[in-house]
Amino acid sequence: MILSFEFQYISQNGVLENFLKSICEEFEINYKIDKNETIVTLHVEAVEEKLGEFADFLSARLPLSIFFKSSTVHVSEEIKSYIDIKDCNLTLPYTPKVLSMAHDETSIEYMSCFVKNEVGIAPFAESKKISLFDKEGNLVADASDSQSYIEIYANISQKLLSGSKVLIQSSSGDFIYTKVDASTKSISKTCKNIVATDLSVVEKMAVIRENEIKALASLEKPSIRLKVNSLFAAKEILDTNRVKIKLADDMLLQLLCEKLFIDGIEFLYRQEAKTAQYDFVVNVDGRIGHIPQIEVCVLENGEIFILSGDGYCASVVKENLKKFDDIAHAQFTSVIQEHDLFGEQSSCFYLSKTNNDKIIYVSQESGMLDLISFPIMKSIKEVFDTIKESTTGKKMLESYEKQYPEIYKKALETQIPTDAPNNIYTMWGICAVILGISDSVEEGSEQIIENAEDYGGQKGPRIDYPLITPETLISNFNFIKMIRSAMSFKVAGTDDRTLSFGFIESLAYFLSDQADYYKENLQSSRMVLCGSLFGIRRLSELACRNIKASSKLAFNRELPIDN
Repeated sequence: MILSFEFQYISQNGVLENFLKSICEEFEINYKIDKNETIVTLHVEAVEEKLGEFADFLSARLPLSIFFKSSTVHVSEEIKSYIDIKDCNLTLPYTPKVLSMAHDETSIEYMSCFVKNEVGIAPFAESKKISLFDKEGNLVADASDSQSYIEIYANISQKLLSGSKVLIQSSSGDFIYTKVDASTKSISKTCKNIVATDLSVVEKMAVIRENEIKALASLEKPSIRLKVNSLFAAKEILDTNRVKIKLADDMLLQLLCEKLFIDGIEFLYRQEAKTAQYDFVVNVDGRIGHIPQIEVCVLENGEIFILSGDGYCASVVKENLKKFDDIAHAQFTSVIQEHDLFGEQSSCFYLSKTNNDKIIYVSQESGMLDLISFPIMKSIKEVFDTIKESTTGKKMLESYEKQYPEIYKKALETQIPTDAPNNIYTMWGICAVILGISDSVEEGSEQIIENAEDYGGQKGPRIDYPLITPETLISNFNFIKMIRSAMSFKVAGTDDRTLSFGFIESLAYFLSDQADYYKENLQSSRMVLCGSLFGIRRLSELACRNIKASSKLAFNRELPIDN
């Protein structure tokens, strides 16, 4: 009897195929593995009873993954094709198998962080030694067997409990860890990276959805930016409304976190080793592999955007980014490559926090065309002078200055950074200053985003997102009309949080309207979304919902959405 397990796996990194191979060889069952685009098929052949046992074994050993979307199983009559599996060359976080070995009291690997994953490059060489030093380099303790491992985890836990800062040099990188409590509140001003010592405690700190919980627990152990919930905020431990939370991604950290959880430490700050002082150092000899670090955004429909970190991306996909000098073109083409859209006519909305925004079109006949650009002005005085060029604009500005004289004066004194990119993100920063939401362009953009994320309603004011020449395909964005409309809502008494959501929601509608226009006038069969601005969850969810009503969407699957 042949069972065929089909997995939708949207990466070319080969990790899933290697796990399937390892699981089958450990179970000692006849198997073949095939792959067709994003579908990986495992064929196994055995008697019915053994196949049932294998299905249970597979379920226990196969880790979750942010690239793993769905699976099905059916009976097959024969195995028609298969592929050769190349070894995985990534250093991966711990797997269910090695974690169970480290928890097995009868195993020689009990409580060892040196158990090698069944797939990928080992994070450590032959050394089995963990050492704890003070900041002067004096040896405090070391460990090389099960009992001494238990003791050193307890020793490190006591150091953290007492408020010490501990530098841990592990396969996930060199980071300084400190417990999160009222005594360490000052750290949150400069550090928003949090490690939860157990998945069960995440909801104690942050507002999180089920699909985000699954992503945190996946093999890749990504970090996710989340809102601090009201109960934790009331403790006044954190000096921030948003944190980036992740779980331990390294066996040393995982086994230590298990001890910390028992000892009552639920959260740790994680800081780059070069950015802060420390009291103790945990060193592991012989590191040879480094676990990739990634941040993701998880949408309500299950889509997962990689915001930073390309460590899990197949090298063949990364190479494409090097072929273009223009970052927007490179990112657009990377999506085309990942989805094999070379024969389709596609439009791309590239919106970034750090690079120039563009709306682009590509077809076999025209090649790649830049349709819309987003130029910013050099000063807020220039913005106000341009508004005054029309009679209605002049009257509105006079009314605005009369109603908000201090904000108006402060805005005129505020500089727009000379290196600010020509994009929507910079425009939001300028708007934030003019509207009195922020004192600086640099911080204003993020303040609008945070306000919009905190907004509890479903509708906001319709901020204008017009083109200078809407009747032509190639045009510039009209920033003046956007800021005029926002100022009008401010004069009418709209509060900052509602106004901020209006910027996000109206942009989503603008993208949807443009998508409809390109579908009708350019026969675009696919709309591509890329750029770091789509890391704003509410923007992406609104844009996807509106555009999907009439067009097909595509995003980066395994590359970050910006570079």
